[in-house]
Amino acid sequence: MTPGLVVAVIGGIGCGKSAACSYFAEQGYPVIDTDQVAKQLMQTGQAGLQAIIAHHGNRFLTPQGELDRPKLAAAFFSDQKLKHDIEQIIHPLVRQQVSAQVEVLKTQHKLIFVAIPVISQVMQPAYQIDHVLLIECDPALQRQRVATRDQRAIEQIESIMAQQADPATRQDLADSIINNTSSLAALHQALQAWLASVTQRN
Repeated sequence: MTPGLVVAVIGGIGCGKSAACSYFAEQGYPVIDTDQVAKQLMQTGQAGLQAIIAHHGNRFLTPQGELDRPKLAAAFFSDQKLKHDIEQIIHPLVRQQVSAQVEVLKTQHKLIFVAIPVISQVMQPAYQIDHVLLIECDPALQRQRVATRDQRAIEQIESIMAQQADPATRQDLADSIINNTSSLAALHQALQAWLASVTQRN
């Protein structure tokens, strides 16, 4: 069997990356969400949280010894040095786990999707990316979606967006682009057409 095609799904917060990955999963394709892998690594007793405790002590723990996610998130997006430190701890662990999953899935499936929110990680050799699919939308729509979905303050949304790659950088990296500015049904239709074109080529 020819090894499966590994597709990175990228996009800014609120652009529809998760919605696209949910659609692919519903169609029976394996989807690896690097955010979810990172969250699992931050569970009590897991390697990611243990490493953070080793570097930063208990400052991001609840009294019960679990990760205080809101506290860490607030610090992560407001302190560039801390953000860099946390990424240097977590990203190698995520790459290790995802790489192992991709190796297995490539022997079993024709298409494998990897959701990668951090642009600098997309071309890491460990992920074995063959194709980059960008889900994008207008920045104003991004803010509206995130504010509705997460109940975040506009200032916090702006801070997150400012720290993500700009649209031009994402577009330069992408092999395919889907503009998600309409309904979920319209996104699904566009994804269906994209899938048809990719599976025909491969």
